[in-house]
Amino acid sequence: MKTLNAKTVALDGSNLIEASAGTGKTWTISWLYLRLIAHEDLRVNQMLVVTYTEAATAELRDRIRKRLAEALAFLEDQLTEESYAELLQATELDKAILIRRLQRALVSFDEAAVYTIHGFCKRVLTDNAFEAHLRFESELVANEDQLLTELSDQFWYQYFHKPDALHSQLLQTYKLTPDRLLKDVRSFIGKPYLTEPVLGVNPDNFQTLKQGLEQQLSVCGQTWAKHKTAIQQLLWQALQDKVLNANVYKKTKLLDWYNALDSLFVDYILSPMAVDALDKLSADCMAGKLNKNKVAPKHVFFTQVQAAAKVQQEYLAFLPLALEQLRLDLLHYLRVALPKRKQQLGILTFDDLLIHLREVLAKYPSFAARLADKFPAALIDEFQDTDPIQYDIFNTIYAQRTDKRLFFVGDPKQAIYGFRGADIHTYLKASRRVDHRYTLAHNYRSHENFLRALNHLFAQSRQPFRNEIAYEEVSAGKAQADLKVDPPLPSLRLWDWDRLDQEANVTQVQDEIAEAVADDIARLLNLAQQGKASIGEQPIQSRDIAVLVRTNPQGERVKQALLKRGIASVKKSRESIFQTREAADLRTFLRAVAAPKQQALIKQALVSELFGYNATQLIALDTQPDALDRELEAFETWHQTWVNRGFMSMFRQWMIQRKRYAFLLSLPDGERRLTNLLHLAEIVHTESRLTGHGMPTVIRWLQHQANLEFSENEHELRLESDENLVQIVTIHKSKGLEYSIVYCPYLWHEREARSLPTWFNWYDSQTDLACLQPALLASDTEKYALYQAEQAENLRLLYVALTRAKYHCTIAMVSGHIKQFDYYSGLGWLLFGDLGNSKAILGKAVKESPISPEERQHLMQQRLKQIVNKSQGLMRYEALPVLAEPQRYQSPQSERVVNIRRFSNRIPPVPKVGSFSGLTAGLDDEQPDYDVLVWQTAPITEANQGIFPRGAQAGSCLHKMLEELDFVQPLAEQRDTVLVPALDKHGIKNTWLTAAEVLLNNTLQTPLTEGFSLSQLPRSQRLDELEFYFPIQQLRVADLQRVLLKHLPKDWQAIQRAVRQLNFKQLTGYMKGFIDLIYEYNGRYYIVDYKSNDLGSAFSDYTFEAMLNEMAEHHYYLQFLIYCVALHRYLKMRLPSYDWHQHFGGVQYLFLRGMNPYQTGSGVFAYQPDWAFIQALDALFN
Repeated sequence: MKTLNAKTVALDGSNLIEASAGTGKTWTISWLYLRLIAHEDLRVNQMLVVTYTEAATAELRDRIRKRLAEALAFLEDQLTEESYAELLQATELDKAILIRRLQRALVSFDEAAVYTIHGFCKRVLTDNAFEAHLRFESELVANEDQLLTELSDQFWYQYFHKPDALHSQLLQTYKLTPDRLLKDVRSFIGKPYLTEPVLGVNPDNFQTLKQGLEQQLSVCGQTWAKHKTAIQQLLWQALQDKVLNANVYKKTKLLDWYNALDSLFVDYILSPMAVDALDKLSADCMAGKLNKNKVAPKHVFFTQVQAAAKVQQEYLAFLPLALEQLRLDLLHYLRVALPKRKQQLGILTFDDLLIHLREVLAKYPSFAARLADKFPAALIDEFQDTDPIQYDIFNTIYAQRTDKRLFFVGDPKQAIYGFRGADIHTYLKASRRVDHRYTLAHNYRSHENFLRALNHLFAQSRQPFRNEIAYEEVSAGKAQADLKVDPPLPSLRLWDWDRLDQEANVTQVQDEIAEAVADDIARLLNLAQQGKASIGEQPIQSRDIAVLVRTNPQGERVKQALLKRGIASVKKSRESIFQTREAADLRTFLRAVAAPKQQALIKQALVSELFGYNATQLIALDTQPDALDRELEAFETWHQTWVNRGFMSMFRQWMIQRKRYAFLLSLPDGERRLTNLLHLAEIVHTESRLTGHGMPTVIRWLQHQANLEFSENEHELRLESDENLVQIVTIHKSKGLEYSIVYCPYLWHEREARSLPTWFNWYDSQTDLACLQPALLASDTEKYALYQAEQAENLRLLYVALTRAKYHCTIAMVSGHIKQFDYYSGLGWLLFGDLGNSKAILGKAVKESPISPEERQHLMQQRLKQIVNKSQGLMRYEALPVLAEPQRYQSPQSERVVNIRRFSNRIPPVPKVGSFSGLTAGLDDEQPDYDVLVWQTAPITEANQGIFPRGAQAGSCLHKMLEELDFVQPLAEQRDTVLVPALDKHGIKNTWLTAAEVLLNNTLQTPLTEGFSLSQLPRSQRLDELEFYFPIQQLRVADLQRVLLKHLPKDWQAIQRAVRQLNFKQLTGYMKGFIDLIYEYNGRYYIVDYKSNDLGSAFSDYTFEAMLNEMAEHHYYLQFLIYCVALHRYLKMRLPSYDWHQHFGGVQYLFLRGMNPYQTGSGVFAYQPDWAFIQALDALFN
């Protein structure tokens, strides 16, 4: 592969970039993005960037924006970062053109198409819902467990409500349940790309076999009934004469077989004991189990049993096929029924988004072509975690595109999420199809010496990842501070558990290694306090050290070993919160709360760690009736609280009453326990609130969650602390993180040996297909393919673990003798897989092993020393330290005298939301302006002379009517839909309806200017009650007064005086308000505010002078000026060629009671501030 230079690489075709750990993947993506903007003139909404998590998406978006901003600053000579010089050197474009392109990109960056894979699919489907046949109101849900359970139950009912002979036998033989069947197929529902086996199961064949077996059993049964005593006597005699093998034919076993045959010949039901009896009592079987020089007992019954046993074998061989067919039938049923049910309910899951988009793209090539037109460039991050569905989506979009700019970025060596559906073979298949493949050669994370040690280690294997994935050597991309430890630490250290003096088991070895790791960490931290362990000039701290483990029990083992030495640590893992001991204890507690009269459940809860009852306290419940009554009463109280006030109220009540916070924190690892318990309470509260489920259902849901193999992100364990602590991290969780010093104590030990899963998927290299395989029917080839796939993923996990380190990594391994231990781990393959006798070295330690434990150890240690000797001092091989006494670590914080510091600085004011009401009347919040500040609420009396009442209530009612009315429609037609409901809402009797109509008619018909009134204004040309916010920076009353006095008309004496009376505190934050009406007329935009102020009963009372005084008294001049600035900023954003002089029409304050349809401008206070005034206010507010 060629080494990529992101600053010069051609930006066309399909490209794969293999980015090893620490080589600057995000840096590369951001540079490619920058060049597509600057050199290719693409817009930010034309470049698709996809990654796999919300956190990664946010980080990528920020890094890209920062890259664009820095490049622009360089081009504008505001930044001297020479790395951007190549941006100019790589193009003949003028510098000014590049600046304009980057400015445009930054201004419009909110439109950037940076998504998670699910976010991208959701956006495409939502934007094209009609074409994608997607319901517009579809709801996205996190899981579909409840639906699957319901549909599985329906399938079960259809198959088993009247079971035939085959289904009855399946139920009896395999102890089937709906939950078990669903669990078997659950993870394969969303994998329609898997090639399924063709089983060819015909139920009629089973019926034929059953009839044949029953005929044979009938013959045997008749003989048994007639000659039972004789047959038994023959067998007893054979035992006494030692004719038959005593290990197989025992007296107790014969008695069991006799009883089983008695039942079998009556009901023909093949119990396990009956199957064994037919097999062992057949003539051929007994002939094969004879002792030397003995003759088998003879009887026609044994010959008949042999015939029955042969048919029985065919009958029983059919059952596994029938079981697998049943599972396949359920899978097919769910794949059809589940989408239908979700469509009926209007819901989608995250996986549905991908599957649905893939189907739409395959069905409509024109749709894929349009997406390629919309996104002519795409950058796909974390591509090693892709699967066939995800790859098909991008391949379909860009396959036919000759001018595509497609970049897949990932590292196949870090493909460790197979359990989530990631498929490394899809990545490898894609890598063979791209036009260009690149690699990144420089690591920016780790020290040069550590990288050289890592290169040397992986060079020991010709196939370090067991398939076509290669290890590409990397070099340091930047200088790092040195790790200084006295005595020195190598970059890589191999610790060998090498004991041969006794047979140990795996648990004992894991414990010893955990103790050694904890002791070494204590030694390092103590050296750091003595000035003998530092990174550069900084002493090593706890947070610099990580211990990487495979499983949570391994992490707990290390945590306890650290605690013995006084070292606090924090665990990070994918462990589900539902699988913790706190979850089990909470379920026990909730069962007791749900049934407060069942003493057994209450006692179970009391002995859990949530209550901590000891044996003495438990006995007291039986001997002291008052003690038991108190507990029964307490559980009854909690029960009632849950029923009446909900789960969280009950939980808090219990925590406080029983002082659980202090109790839990007093326990070892108490912070972890309390964190788990509070997290569980939050989840249960959310589940019960959203679903409305009662106690039994919530408890069942908790149990179901505990049974799930994998958890959702929000159900993973939370960190109990973020202090300066040693990090204990599962390897999966560590991906993407880095630590100065890393310990890998358990890479030598992979998962415990286990049976094959019910179903598994494997890659068939002959057909290049991913296949679904039932374990019951798997061939040796298929089993070995699964084993190889697991081994390859373990090697990738090993790579991820080692590459987390910046300076040093200690790897524990085992050359000693462990009972029944399989040495064939990923680490074993890397170190010994290329040796000619690797199978002997890495095989299981059993008595039949081809080599002795001593020989194995000699070969292993010889190989390790060869590797270390060629490492140029970068690696060291050591026996695992044997501990005499745990080394204690004394934290410097525990000896420090703590003095409380006094805070003497001034805390800056928190940004506030200001408003016209706040500036003039001291109110805290702005509400829609219904003249509340003018009129106090007063009783509304009967209608008088057709004049609508005054007051805040009436003003609010008029505002509501004007907001709801269609101005161009007759008022009479809107009486029942607008006017009467508004009166009712504001508690005004309908006797005021006529007065309201008169007032509103005058308002709508009065000409605001020559030839125009509101009655001519359609809905399409108005905005009602527009709410706005805009930022304010240090607005001081003196500055505002200065601008107002300068620009307001000098002859407005009343307003000039009002301005001088303004008084408010300095405001920093936001200005908020509501504009009654903005309308457009002849291309100009006007601000309208409705005022129901009563200046008199005659139109002549509403002179300009009277309205001016009213404007001054209530500071309305400030209100309309704030509105003007808000409208100016609004139009500036919305109109491409916005110009104040051309587009702003002015302010019109409508005094509703003074508006006369026969007189233009009657009751209208109109004003148009000049451009300089608005500029000055706009600048003042900024």
